Amino acid sequence: MSRTSRHLPFEAAGFDDPLEMLLGCHRRIEKQLAILKQLKAEVAERGASPEASAAALSLLGYFDRAAVHHHEDEEHDLFPLLEARITDPGEQARFEAFRGTLAHDHRTLRDAWSRLRRSLEAIADGRSRPLPAEEDVQAFVGAYAQHILAEENALTDFFNRWLDDSDRERLGAAMAARRLHAARRG
Repeated sequence: MSRTSRHLPFEAAGFDDPLEMLLGCHRRIEKQLAILKQLKAEVAERGASPEASAAALSLLGYFDRAAVHHHEDEEHDLFPLLEARITDPGEQARFEAFRGTLAHDHRTLRDAWSRLRRSLEAIADGRSRPLPAEEDVQAFVGAYAQHILAEENALTDFFNRWLDDSDRERLGAAMAARRLHAARRG
């Protein structure tokens, strides 16, 4: 079975298979985005119910920690590693364009998240506060959907063509260390 067979659930991937771990994070992001869309309707109908507060708390936890780790895995570990390994000039140019697009996406997503965060904090605390405008929610959801699609189409190809087993081990170890360090900081 190939490393990117997708026969196993993404959630089962560990740091020994960093590509599957990265792709699995996309599935978890998609689940959180579905919760965000449901939360908007829930809050409009029932205010900051206990269910809405729990959902807001889940969203805050995910997008403040796990999504940040995911972007750091790419920007600080995967992208520099790929940059060092890609030797073909045409592929280097394609990778640099891809990397630039994803870095821009990450900034756009951080900005969109910051527009949602304050309302989610209030809802998590049980205070009735509407989420920002539908356009802000849809912008965040749409930006992530587009980002995931672009990332998965190119990332799997770059990863499988240019990284060997020792690169994958090193990447997985860096990803694990990032999370361990964050857990120790509390």
